[in-house]
Amino acid sequence: MADATSRPVCLVSGSSSGIGAAVVRHFAAQGWDVVVNYNSGRDRAEAIATRMRQDFGVDAFVIGADLSARDEPFRLVDETVAHFGRLDVAISNSGVANYIRGEDGELIRYRFHETPPEHLDREMARVLDLNLMGAYRFGQRALKHMIDAATKETAAGHTPAHRSLLFVTSISDIAPETTRIPYGVSKAALNHAILGAAFEGGPYNITVNGLRPGVVDTPLTARPSGLIDAETGHEYTVADTYALMAEGGSQPLARIGAPEDIALAAWAFTHIPYMTGQLVAVDGGFTLAGAFPNRDLFLQEGLKRRRR
Repeated sequence: MADATSRPVCLVSGSSSGIGAAVVRHFAAQGWDVVVNYNSGRDRAEAIATRMRQDFGVDAFVIGADLSARDEPFRLVDETVAHFGRLDVAISNSGVANYIRGEDGELIRYRFHETPPEHLDREMARVLDLNLMGAYRFGQRALKHMIDAATKETAAGHTPAHRSLLFVTSISDIAPETTRIPYGVSKAALNHAILGAAFEGGPYNITVNGLRPGVVDTPLTARPSGLIDAETGHEYTVADTYALMAEGGSQPLARIGAPEDIALAAWAFTHIPYMTGQLVAVDGGFTLAGAFPNRDLFLQEGLKRRRR
């Protein structure tokens, strides 16, 4: 176990691929010790950790944990603190889409009003167990360890060091898609926990925020979107679909996000000691109020309709 004078420590759940992998690498590049957490991708997590040790000379500790299981978020945090002796930044990043595959292996999609009750139950259980309860428990235990450390610092006559808890949520909390509403529900519910945790952490110099990515090119968005090219029969992925929308004017920045974009934001948000309780979109402007980026498109459509 490392002592309290070691390098600062960052724990990122779901960090064996995509956004989480980019975040741990960014922290390691700044000289932080990190935890690489995986659910099923052990070999991938080990490879990421080995590379960071080689590239940056830090301790990259690999821990397997399925955060949809009740006690696993607690164990993940506890093992981190037991190994390093400290926890400076904890980032809840694990997440899953609500779609369930049928017996034929194809994703099953229902619109809001069409979803059979038994299917909705399965979708809700899938996203709530991980996206909400897994993140909630992870944040709860991380905040407890941080408060305990701050309390000891205060008792010793020191001002508590700044620590940070960050939840990677989603712009789906306010940008629903009719077949993906359960996913948005899980992320919107997590927002309330973030606000409550911010009130609790503040007196101990612990900041708590939500980072709300837009569409990012990751394994989660590599799934089929249901959009079929009428000419070729090709089915676009979610990432492809939103990239086309961005190029067509749906947002000011004409591209979807990369994991490295979110990693930069995660680093920034966890290093602002006077920002807490904020739910900030990092989405290329996709959720700008009033669809202002598309004003010209909407103007032309309005003109067409008046002429009819």
